[in-house]
Order: sequence, then structure tokens, then C-alpha cells
Amino acid sequence: MKIAGIALAVSVAVLSAGLAPAFAQAKDPALDKLAADWAASFARADAKALAGFYTDDAVRTSQEAGTVVGKAAIEKEFAANFAGPWKGAKIAIKVGSTHPVGTDIAVNEGTWEVSGTGPDGKPMTLKGYYVNTIVKKAGAWVIAGNAAVPSAPAPAK
Repeated sequence: MKIAGIALAVSVAVLSAGLAPAFAQAKDPALDKLAADWAASFARADAKALAGFYTDDAVRTSQEAGTVVGKAAIEKEFAANFAGPWKGAKIAIKVGSTHPVGTDIAVNEGTWEVSGTGPDGKPMTLKGYYVNTIVKKAGAWVIAGNAAVPSAPAPAK
């Protein structure tokens, strides 16, 4: 199951740390809601809802898909993945930290884990890291950019 690109998708969901000046100490409920809503949309394989969490000109980057630009292209990528390699996949996101860049912009990082059935019919699990750029538009946080990187394989013994 090609899910390195999921890392990218997952990048999106991982947005629940605080955006106050004392970032590490304060949590922003709007970011918690964004992360929960994103994960719920992934669980429903709802490409349109997932694309709605991105800005119109958002940029997503993954190992498999390369760079995808724009909400419509992001929706198309999600739809293709849910019909193919991500069919029935589950996602778990662990939010790391969020760092303010300005009043209405922040960078968020964390980890993701996707589990499901691989193309060979056997159970599989993929893990990785993400970085999101989030912006506040009309009072709500949305994703302007995200990048997901699969974890490196364990060294050979």
C-alpha cells in the first residue's frame, strides 16, 4: 500500500498545539478541533472534506506524489488515494509543538502512523513525521502548506 503520501495528508491533521505567545504552555481549542475534524474526515475517506481544511493555494509535498498545489488538486489526490492505496486505512496523529511565526501564522510538527492492509493483502504500518504551515482565515485555522516524511527504515543488522 503506497502510503508515504499519507504522511502528507497526515501532516494536515496534526494541528492541535497552542498558538499563544507561550506556545508550549497554552493550547488553542480551535487547533484541537481542526486536528480532530481532519482525522474524522480521513476516517470517512472524505476527500472533499479534507480538501476543505486547506487554503485555496495550499502546497502539499510527499515522497510519492511530489508537490500538489491547490485545493482542487489536493481533493483529487485524496480521492485517488482513498480509492486505491489508502482504501480502508486508519490514521493516528501525535501533535508535537506549534511555533508562532506571526499573529495569524504558525508552524506545527508531529508524527503520524497509518495502518491498513498492504497490496499483498498483509497487515502493514507506516510511520513518519510532518510539518504544517497553518494560517488563520476568517477566524479559523487552515493549512497553507504541509510536508510529510516517512520514517527511515531500521538499519540492517
